[in-house]
Amino acid sequence: MRGATHAAPLLPRPFQPCPDEYLLKKITIAAAVAVLAFAAATWASPYYALHQMKTAVAERDAAALAGHVDFPALRSNVKDQLAATMSHSISAVAGADNPFAAMGAALGNAMLGKMVDAMVSPAGVEALVSKSALNSHPQTDANDSVQASAPAGQDKAGPKYAASYAAWDRFVIRPAQRQDDAGALVLRRHGLWSWKLSEIELSKAMAAAR
Repeated sequence: MRGATHAAPLLPRPFQPCPDEYLLKKITIAAAVAVLAFAAATWASPYYALHQMKTAVAERDAAALAGHVDFPALRSNVKDQLAATMSHSISAVAGADNPFAAMGAALGNAMLGKMVDAMVSPAGVEALVSKSALNSHPQTDANDSVQASAPAGQDKAGPKYAASYAAWDRFVIRPAQRQDDAGALVLRRHGLWSWKLSEIELSKAMAAAR
């Protein structure tokens, strides 16, 4: 037939993903990155809190350091440890059946409360922490994958500390030698990323001296 045109053969078009598939992939990747970043920040939060506390001690910033301390919990923790030690000492010296032992323990607890209240204060905690393991250089242990190098000019053989999780909401800093009577500082989780000094595991020698 004249005037008739022959249609060009239809060729298969290359497959092109739907724009929604690209969007879904981008959302999935972004979500995975966000989850990893969230998990990393959550895991690293006590180490960052420890760094902030060390900085506050180094700068003698009592207000900044106080922001990382749960004073009611810390006072209660210290009082309980010292009261138990004092009660044991009085009983050992005077005897458990001695009527004056209970009186001495009561008077001791009253004075102990005032002493701890004064000691566990912003100024007191600054002095205590500045002499603790926080004033050392960190050492890697089985639960701590990062080892900090000592600044130039400092003695690399000086005392060191090891910091690691003891539970989801409990982070412990203790001397690297991990002696049973060396004591430790304990940070407790407050919220998701905030940590505060809530316990001090007094060494046996310190507790006995009290």
